Amino acid sequence: MSVAGDLERARLLAYSDDHGAAKDLLVSLMPHIEALDRDDLALEVFAQLGEIYLTRSAYDGVAESIRRIRDCASIYTQILAGSRPDLAGQVILSESVIREMVVRYTRRADGLDVGLAAATGDHRGAIARLAALDRFRYGDPGLVDEAREIVVRARIRCAVAAGDNNDLITAGKLWETLLADLDEDDRSACSDHLWVVAGLGYGRFCTETGRLDEADPVLLRAGARAVRRSWELAVARTELERGAVAWARSEYPETELLVRQAYPVISTHAIADDVSRCWLYLGLTRMAAGRVEAADECWQHAQRHWEELGKPLQIHRILLQRSWIDIFRGRFEAARETIGAARTVLGELPGSTWLHRARLDDLLGSTWRAEALSDMGFDGAGDPDDDWRELEARLAGSRGVTSATTESPGYRSAMPKFERAAELKIPAALALDSVRHTMSDADERWRWTRVVSAPIMAGAFAVAWEWENPELVAELIEYHSARGTFFAESGSVAIESWATAGTASTPVLDDAREPAMAATGTVAGSVPALTRSGPLPPVQMDPTGGPILARYRELATRRYGRMVTSDEPVWTTWP
Repeated sequence: MSVAGDLERARLLAYSDDHGAAKDLLVSLMPHIEALDRDDLALEVFAQLGEIYLTRSAYDGVAESIRRIRDCASIYTQILAGSRPDLAGQVILSESVIREMVVRYTRRADGLDVGLAAATGDHRGAIARLAALDRFRYGDPGLVDEAREIVVRARIRCAVAAGDNNDLITAGKLWETLLADLDEDDRSACSDHLWVVAGLGYGRFCTETGRLDEADPVLLRAGARAVRRSWELAVARTELERGAVAWARSEYPETELLVRQAYPVISTHAIADDVSRCWLYLGLTRMAAGRVEAADECWQHAQRHWEELGKPLQIHRILLQRSWIDIFRGRFEAARETIGAARTVLGELPGSTWLHRARLDDLLGSTWRAEALSDMGFDGAGDPDDDWRELEARLAGSRGVTSATTESPGYRSAMPKFERAAELKIPAALALDSVRHTMSDADERWRWTRVVSAPIMAGAFAVAWEWENPELVAELIEYHSARGTFFAESGSVAIESWATAGTASTPVLDDAREPAMAATGTVAGSVPALTRSGPLPPVQMDPTGGPILARYRELATRRYGRMVTSDEPVWTTWP
């Protein structure tokens, strides 16, 4: 086979994720290429090797590939400019071929440079380089398709990296632009590979932002193209992403089936991040089946891999997830230590926001609620001295009842813990719920409610009820009634708190309502009404008392910068 044919074969091997064979083939071609004195073919080898190294996270190899391409292109640019007469006589390529080669491989190096910046955390630099790459216009019509491929691949890498950094707004804008650039009718290997890579990235983005109905079609299309090409790793990765969608829908058997199918192939190819995600979801399905020990083993594997990769967001999430093991075992202080470790990791995360802190505080409140229920004699509470079998039997036999009487020591011990849980969970719930009141789009508002505020608000109601604080329960009901938020969603599924600690979705908001920004109290409409955007005025139920939830609203503002109510005059609930 010719060198050009071998280069195409190496490209197809890389598309099929057989990176080892592709690399070996490319390296084996270099002696022949050097004998032919064909720098254009050598540049193609470096460009393909750079792509392989970038996919495999071998960043030193990417940097070396970029350097070699730029050095070679620079020399030929000097030859064209007449500044290297000492080398001009050695050139066997025509001037037109040289000009095309310089432009083509300079842009290939630029594309690799964007991907390297995104992968190594220089997100602003990656976006700036992407914009420059996108602005470049090719004079040769024959390079337009390749130029489009370079830009699309660079944009995919920026979008995926932004999502991994929790910059979901930037990721959303990149995906919106990117999807319009994909050609639905093109059935070439290159187009299929772009569709697969984009489908995997966008499908995961949709799952993480609660857009489950958008995730399914794109993952199925990506999977179909991968099946048609017999790309087994791509097929397995689409199964993993579909498993994540199934989990978000509480379809636990489907999650188990898809992830178990995906794991052997992903493990064989040693894709560390996806291996960790497989362990995460396998642990979740085992927890759902009451197999706590097996879940803990799975999550230990996931945490180890993510720590080796140095991924702070994923480490933060798996620590939150693993804290539930200690909660179920009745080891509440250990659970709080794990949550404290997650808080430390969060402080090192560049893209962290008040939303992360609110969710973390809510989980910390759950440990105090669980300990209070244990003091109350909750029949599903774990004993720290139980072994795994005893714990699993206790959970399986639980009827969800408590046994403590109002005069018992356990009851007296539980009440302060319920109060402490309420001081953590209720301000977090109010802060998270305040975001949706700024949303004019009904779908956006529903998505935020379903995946963010409603589950945490349910926990706030629960702890107020278990604390036996009827005044607080009444105030929470009044708050919700004023917001008009009681509704029945067809086909809704109750989600356990432990089930989303490591997989919680975050719907994307536009810049004006980005989760890290505090609400300013802007309202739509000049007269009081039950349907309006923005925070409501304070609500007063008792003529002899003050506005409801005053202390918890103050804590929400102090901790998270959220204005739960506006500065308008108090609304009263009596004529």
